[in-house]
Amino acid sequence: MRILILTSSTTFSGGVRQAVYQTAGLRALGHDARLCLPADSALWGLPDPEVWWVRLPEKQAGWRDALDTLIGGGPAVVHAFHNRAVKLTALWGLAWRRRGVACAAHRGIITRPANPLPYWSPAMRRFVVNSRACARSLRWHCPSFKIRVLANGVPDERVTPRRDAAQVRSEWNLDGAGLVLGNIGNDNPVKGTEALIRAFAAARGAAREAVLLLIGVTPGRWLPLARQLHVEDRVRVAGHYDHVSDLLQVCDAFVFPSQGMDSAPNALLEAVRMGLPVVSTDVGGCPDIVDGNGLLVRAGREDELTRALEAVCADAGRRAAWSVRSRELSSRYTVEARCRALESLYEDMLREV
Repeated sequence: MRILILTSSTTFSGGVRQAVYQTAGLRALGHDARLCLPADSALWGLPDPEVWWVRLPEKQAGWRDALDTLIGGGPAVVHAFHNRAVKLTALWGLAWRRRGVACAAHRGIITRPANPLPYWSPAMRRFVVNSRACARSLRWHCPSFKIRVLANGVPDERVTPRRDAAQVRSEWNLDGAGLVLGNIGNDNPVKGTEALIRAFAAARGAAREAVLLLIGVTPGRWLPLARQLHVEDRVRVAGHYDHVSDLLQVCDAFVFPSQGMDSAPNALLEAVRMGLPVVSTDVGGCPDIVDGNGLLVRAGREDELTRALEAVCADAGRRAAWSVRSRELSSRYTVEARCRALESLYEDMLREV
């Protein structure tokens, strides 16, 4: 099957990562899949661009001709990522239908589209969303038969540690420490780092012996708060870390305290794929992911987050059961599982054109 994955984003965002994973996964299944990127995409700055990446012309006016050449005589699938690419595909796809081209689009944000026209375009066969919450946000703009929920995929290499766990524990002074509660985030307030540190400081019982390992945040931003709350000796701040699985492997549970509307947060998916019990706020698509493998709390309720931390630290039996459930759920979030589902979806789309 000839498949073109088109993105208009120039950053290495979560959506672009999914586009990369998806193209690689479809190629692994034997398809002629190409990833079409803007000329100024950040991916071109990586040391070893893949041979199946296609650099689009610098001027957007030339994209149509480039894609026409790649499509050839058809049939083919064009799957668009990001707003501009979706709009262009919805327009150009009207002509491509005569060549047996089926068009789809990815959507991974939980907001109503500002422009409903691409969702009404007869060229767009499917809109692939990564959570039920995302699907609900489209219900006033898109016919329900066009919407398909497919979970994001996390590559195996993202959840395969490269370092020995004992070395990591020693490096971060975790030998002899209590339970390790992990978190991946950044300094954006919506990620809930402040609420997490405050809830951790307020926790009692077994949680008083636990260590909080913050990955991806700036030490100078958050260690002063930990010091103010008298938990600096139990908080480790890893900052940016390329291979987060090295750190997740030493965690006993994972905490996702987002205050935003995450549709399918990669950090939470990675924790599940690592087999960790999880504590998460109930924002966006997180209730899809926390399915018998941990606890959900309401966003903005530090008291509920505190009680959840106490609960996860207090009961080894529950942690073990939640860990088993996360490992059971892990197969939902592989790149192969997503690409197998897309393969079937694309076949249905091509039969319709």
